[in-house]
Amino acid sequence: NPSRRNYWIDSKRSLGRRLPWNEITLTVPNVLKDAASGELSELGAVGIWESGETRTGHTQLVAYFATPANVDNIRSAMQALFQRAGSISPTLELASVEDRDWGEEWKKSWRPFPMGERFFVMPSWENSVCPPERSLLSIDPGQAFGTGTHETTQLTLEAMERWMEPGQVVLDVGTGSAILAIAATRLGAKAVFALDNDPVAVAVAHEN
Repeated sequence: NPSRRNYWIDSKRSLGRRLPWNEITLTVPNVLKDAASGELSELGAVGIWESGETRTGHTQLVAYFATPANVDNIRSAMQALFQRAGSISPTLELASVEDRDWGEEWKKSWRPFPMGERFFVMPSWENSVCPPERSLLSIDPGQAFGTGTHETTQLTLEAMERWMEPGQVVLDVGTGSAILAIAATRLGAKAVFALDNDPVAVAVAHEN
């Protein structure tokens, strides 16, 4: 969940690491970015950065590998994926990057933005001013899902704005950062039950 820019590093696979990371960059059609991200993860990527559209309908993906990436395997997987979709296989760019504080790094790209017709999402560490006509959702997602930038979050909130009525009871399953649970209260929910099976998400939801 930065205009739908993802930044995630698998903490279990990167814990205590101070060596350079192997970085692979490729540009993919937007319709293939989720499938390509899944393939890269299966091939050992411990982090994927979706840096935004490089040209109309295409997104640049930057994948990080803790060990030297098997470029031939990655290229073969991407070729197979792109062939099934009738697209031209992307060019892979290789680089080595020094380790950094990834927990802070991704925050640089997440900026306040309007969501739906009524809300304004703002990172808790930002000092921006919420437009007076919108309701503020101040969120610190930590390692939980829920920055408000993912399409599923945005579409769900838009559906809530359209069909939810004041006084209803709301169930938020997989609440993550609790961004939708908070929005539900702002839309007049009588009660909100927010659930998650990730202890990190539960702690983050409580805090937000």
